[in-house]
Amino acid sequence: MLQELVTSCLLIVAAEMGDKSQILAMTFAARYSVRQVMLGVFFGILLNHGIAVALGSSLSRIVSLDLVRMAAGALFVFFAFLSLAKSDDDELESAESNRYGPVLTVAMAVFISELGDKTQLATITLASSSRYPLFVLAGTVSGMVITSAIGILVGSQMGERVPEFAMRIVSALVFLLFGVSSLYQNLPQTWLTLPNVFMASAVLSAVVLLLMWRAWKIHKSQAMTPYKARAERLRQHLLGIKALVDDLCLTDERCPHCGSDHCMLETARENIEAFLNKKAAVPLSNRWGQLQVDRRRFDLGKAREALCRTVVACQHCDPGHRDTCVLNETRKVLEKICFDKVLPYTGDMDAYLAEMERESPVLASKIRTMLNTH
Repeated sequence: MLQELVTSCLLIVAAEMGDKSQILAMTFAARYSVRQVMLGVFFGILLNHGIAVALGSSLSRIVSLDLVRMAAGALFVFFAFLSLAKSDDDELESAESNRYGPVLTVAMAVFISELGDKTQLATITLASSSRYPLFVLAGTVSGMVITSAIGILVGSQMGERVPEFAMRIVSALVFLLFGVSSLYQNLPQTWLTLPNVFMASAVLSAVVLLLMWRAWKIHKSQAMTPYKARAERLRQHLLGIKALVDDLCLTDERCPHCGSDHCMLETARENIEAFLNKKAAVPLSNRWGQLQVDRRRFDLGKAREALCRTVVACQHCDPGHRDTCVLNETRKVLEKICFDKVLPYTGDMDAYLAEMERESPVLASKIRTMLNTH
């Protein structure tokens, strides 16, 4: 069992170094968080290789692998066009409105990239002659995750230095390259005559250049759209809140939970940092029962000021209330520090301030004044 797991893992690592799946992972890591890309790669490969293990050597008798590869190539070209056709705001809004969007995007791209690929064929071969096919699946998925992790490490560092618009163009061109390559290698030779290749290349080049020109024009015209202006106001609010949160502790002495996953304030700080750096945040609700807070160690005056700023900043957030947004998560922590409880808030500011009145009429009055002056 262990031998099959190790053998299949090493085989995939050797086969995938520098292959398209690793390059795709590198490209995605420059746009999304490491966690999102790793999850996407894992689910995409698990589904792809799971199908290969389930079907074994019978896959080639069910459907032509050349047909599968051609379909995958066409989908990659479509993804390239789709990436170029999106505006910057489309990218931002889709990423923030659905936190699982990047994971599904990566998973789908990796799944399609591996359809009919040598690693899927290797998995089919290994599974068809294995006594323990689940260990073959574990080995091949582990191998793909290892090679992708290397690409993700490089891509995440690259993403910090390359502008987001440039990375979107690079991503589209990577999709296009893999798509065209797959189509060229798998289309019937009778179709690949010189006139046909020339005509297809001309049309493809024209469409790509047109979409790139359009994307550049949109990018330049979106220097400060209403969406970006709102996002920038929110960012400025969070920078001020972060400065107060960073200074809430009354002593430099570390408490038992300081710097750990169990410190409520540390969790809030990490989520603010994640938002400011366009990384995925972890909702407090996922580990609320584990978090601890010692109110005696905090400057309650600064905590109240940070709470007021957080509530006021909500008016600059998305129109629709989301319980897991970074402002809401920060508000919960600050309320726990100030009142030792979390107040209900569903997006209705008047109802929230009525609740606040019961805990602190002074803070409720201050928040109303700040709301009227912003």
